[in-house]
Amino acid sequence: MSLNQAAWINSAGQKPLTVGAAPMPKPGPKDIVIKNAAVAINPVDWKIQDHGRYLSTYPFILGEDAAGVVEEVGSEVTRFKKGQRVIA
Repeated sequence: MSLNQAAWINSAGQKPLTVGAAPMPKPGPKDIVIKNAAVAINPVDWKIQDHGRYLSTYPFILGEDAAGVVEEVGSEVTRFKKGQRVIA
C-alpha cells in the first residue's frame, strides 16, 4: 500500500498536530486523488483544531486548500485526467 505524509488531530484541542505516514486514499467513483504540492491550513482549520466543531470522527486531517497533481481518478470522473495540475 502506498503511503503519504499527513498532519492530523486525534481529538479537539490537540496541539501540536500529529505528523506522520498515512494511508494513500482511494477515489470513489466521482472523486479524484490529488498528490499535494502545497496545502494551506487556514482560520477555519484552527477553529476545528481548537474546538472540534463540525467533526464527528477522528483522526481528522486538516487543510482545506491544496495545489498539486491528479494522481488517480474515479470511474465516473470525466473532467480531470491523471497528471493534470489542479488547485482545490
